[in-house]
Amino acid sequence: MKKIYFVLIFSIVIISLHAQTTPTLSNNNMPGSGDTLRYTNIQMNSVGNYTQTGTNYNWDFSTVVSTTSDIREFKSALQTPYAFLFLGFNEYGEKIADTLVAGTGSISITKYYNFYKKQTSPNAFVADGVGMNISGVPVPSYYSDKDELYMFPLTYPKYDSTTFKFSSLSTTIIPITYTKAGYRVTRVDGWGTVKTPYGTDNCIRLITTQYSKDTTKVTLPIPGLPPIKIGIQNNVRSYQWMTLNSKIPYFEVTGNLIGANFTPTQIRYRGYNKVIIPPPNSVGLNVTDMSSLELYPNPVADKIWLNVLENKDYELEVFNLEGKLVKSDKLETFGNIGSVDVSGISQGLYHLKIKTGTEEKSIKFIKQ
Repeated sequence: MKKIYFVLIFSIVIISLHAQTTPTLSNNNMPGSGDTLRYTNIQMNSVGNYTQTGTNYNWDFSTVVSTTSDIREFKSALQTPYAFLFLGFNEYGEKIADTLVAGTGSISITKYYNFYKKQTSPNAFVADGVGMNISGVPVPSYYSDKDELYMFPLTYPKYDSTTFKFSSLSTTIIPITYTKAGYRVTRVDGWGTVKTPYGTDNCIRLITTQYSKDTTKVTLPIPGLPPIKIGIQNNVRSYQWMTLNSKIPYFEVTGNLIGANFTPTQIRYRGYNKVIIPPPNSVGLNVTDMSSLELYPNPVADKIWLNVLENKDYELEVFNLEGKLVKSDKLETFGNIGSVDVSGISQGLYHLKIKTGTEEKSIKFIKQ
């Protein structure tokens, strides 16, 4: 009897230890002011089975075929062209496009931003509205019922359903009004680890589905003619693998849902393919001397990449703001690309000094 009791206690302890590895996300894990987050798109047919899930599950997407890469940049709403239209300490803007409609006659649509908010009641990261510049005039559009993209705490298991309603601002310049109304269902159905060409991290897996009716109303300047309304059902599903440090999905499959049929339209992962050298923004850089040496990314989480002169040996030193040496090493190079691992140093501002022969250069970087 004592033996059975011991085995039972031991099993409970082991289960508890496993449960502690399940990430729990809050608004602190969402994008904020100054975040520049790189992502990479992949070929649709290279992902394999992404629907499988479970507890303490290992999702391996490391062999996907990477294609193009881009970044998502978030600013405080006060640093956007719509500072006085989207007020709030926890309000953030993401530029989607510099130009949506080029000047067509007297109409142009530029500086298109999506706005998000970290709110406490309810505790959620929400889509708050859209800002655009129509023919030189800042025009805001708001959610009258905000879209709760993530409800917190976000962990396994979880299920929630919320409603939303959005309407564009009607103007005399553009006699078109767009409304979107419906509800969102989010289910956290697994947790474990996720592996991509960028790295491996602990995660939760969630499925979020937006069920919406999208209506476009056109008012033509014809006396006696009522507005023309066109409405369509627009259901969008996203499989997301969320981690504590990625701020955007570490891996994401998004597509359209028609009935029970899901068709992916975009698959991407956080970061870039570390196996591919050079890294994404180093292609084509022509380094002629130490003065043109650059580092990427900045801020950095784990590894710095530098474009360097070929066939040279480089030594590097990393100093904190007090001038204390925190790391010294030789630069690992491959052709005209070098890298240095800074994952072991604390967050903060540092100076990287790189030397070859009699030449040297100092570059500031932020460790996040």
